[in-house]
Amino acid sequence: MPAPSTTLLIEGSFSELAEEFAAYLDALNKPEDTTVQTEVAPLLQPLREQEQNDTQVDQSKRDEVLKKLVSAATVLNTAPEKEITPAYNLLIHLVQQASDPDMFLSRICSYLAKPIPSSPQFGASLSIAILSTIFNTLAPTDSSRFHVLLAIVTVIRQSGSSAAFDALKPQLTAQLPNWRSTWELDDEEARRLHLAIADAAQAAGDLDWAQTHVVDALQTIPPAEASSPAARDLAVRALTSALTHPAVFDFTPLTAADAVQALRSSDAPLFELLEIFTADTLDAYEDFISTTPVANILPDNALAPHAEALQTKIRLLTLASLAAAATTTTGPSARSLSYETIASALRVPQEEVEKWVIDTIRAGLVEGKLSQLRSEFLVHRATYRVFGEKQWAEVQGRLMVWRRSLENVLGVIRSERERFVREAAAAAAAAAAEGEKGDKGNKGPSERRRAPQEIAAAE
Repeated sequence: MPAPSTTLLIEGSFSELAEEFAAYLDALNKPEDTTVQTEVAPLLQPLREQEQNDTQVDQSKRDEVLKKLVSAATVLNTAPEKEITPAYNLLIHLVQQASDPDMFLSRICSYLAKPIPSSPQFGASLSIAILSTIFNTLAPTDSSRFHVLLAIVTVIRQSGSSAAFDALKPQLTAQLPNWRSTWELDDEEARRLHLAIADAAQAAGDLDWAQTHVVDALQTIPPAEASSPAARDLAVRALTSALTHPAVFDFTPLTAADAVQALRSSDAPLFELLEIFTADTLDAYEDFISTTPVANILPDNALAPHAEALQTKIRLLTLASLAAAATTTTGPSARSLSYETIASALRVPQEEVEKWVIDTIRAGLVEGKLSQLRSEFLVHRATYRVFGEKQWAEVQGRLMVWRRSLENVLGVIRSERERFVREAAAAAAAAAAEGEKGDKGNKGPSERRRAPQEIAAAE
């Protein structure tokens, strides 16, 4: 996995190492006619002389040698398991001496993204380790890291290893926004990266991360391209994934995307379904599917296997809407929902109401307390599915109530403080008066005789 910077220490001049690597490739290829050594020998001879004479190396000839070596390096995946890592490390060391290593790294990454026949069990681990070495030998600002990271994610997806993906997740969580900025990725590159991560997450069974990065990829589509076929496919994927994901109940990020809004024209039934799940209830859903069966919403029937899951989700969302409405009512029944009301709204028997309430609580949509004795659900908190003008007005009203309550509290505190100050001043005055009285009562005869003389002197 990507980690702190790494340095490869390999001894030998470029010409010596290139000749050694060419010989190794020939040993793997076992050609009958032309060999890699034969092709690079004329190019290596002047390079060897320049190295021996300590003169400036002809960089163009070095690049020509590397082109031939990298082109022939596709055979490295057939090397014995224990030789694959050292061979690739040598190739990486040679490529780093090119005038522009980037032109070779993408091809090397493509080799490593392919299966390694000589190591079917550990091939993915070997590829990830080698790619991580390449990633970590590059400067943090080197945009070639983007292609290496794509290759790492591709290998993880192909292997379907949840352990490998879990090992990469902390790095992606901490560094991905910074990498995108540092590498100056354009919208298309960022989309490729997010989709690659989503595919790897899905292969590893991490549906939450898959959904998150599909939505991130969707947000990279500029408005001018929102109606393109590629944007439509991605919007359908993101929306289908969100509707069928058991833990996605907030569709706001999707409705805000231009590509999803474009579905209003290209895929009207799917967009209507999104609107129902965004703000409507089971009644609207049942009216919708009575005229547009789930199997007919998409041409490929992608939602057909999820019909039961969709109905379950809309029931949970319906109960959330009921609970949110209950929090705004006043009177004796404020914040309470009877079992009868819930059963009617969800089209379920009253015996199943508690199960649905518990499932909605587990989904994080509501909080409250069930009362079997009174057959009601007391709502403590509910999630608003749509936060519009009405909800802002309610927030404003609550804030005004809290403001008045705080003003009353401050008034009480201010009154108590003033009373305390008055009582403290009165007590201090009384104590001073009592002390003065005591001092006069304690004067002796000599003090009383001197008093008139002191007064006269003062006059």
